[in-house]
Amino acid sequence: MRIDIAGIAGINGAYLEVSRDVLTENLGKGITGIELSDKVHVDLKIEYMEGTIAVKGRVTGRYTAQCGRCLADIEDDLDVIIDENFVHTSIDMNSKGNYLYKGRYLDLTVPLIDNILLSFPGVILCSDNCKGLCEVCGTNLNETQCSCEKHGINIKMEKLKEFFNQ
Repeated sequence: MRIDIAGIAGINGAYLEVSRDVLTENLGKGITGIELSDKVHVDLKIEYMEGTIAVKGRVTGRYTAQCGRCLADIEDDLDVIIDENFVHTSIDMNSKGNYLYKGRYLDLTVPLIDNILLSFPGVILCSDNCKGLCEVCGTNLNETQCSCEKHGINIKMEKLKEFFNQ
């Protein structure tokens, strides 16, 4: 998503507002395990102030994913706040925490992907109290209870148990 900033660059306090739908195919394939709807909507205010261009606003849309515990399909709303700064490459090539721009266009593709990715938790769950799958038979414990014998042994912790038995 490229935005022409020629009209505001170099004029302190100048801004433009952008409200448009963006095809998610233009956002690339950087979002693994999460499928965005065909398009997302962006509402942004882009403002120039003392060599920095501030981009503030939000991205809204829909997404689908799988629950990290029970593998159920999840469809939910996406609502991401955007608050990023861009610095011209001639000012600071080693800018930390800011994106760089060159010329008369801002390319917002990477910042949009970054903000969308960072808005998701490490594990997406269908609900906070999801019971997951039975570790023995694979039954979805949210739907039915299985009769598998559960030993309560965590294989990952067995070596630690041996340490305390010495």
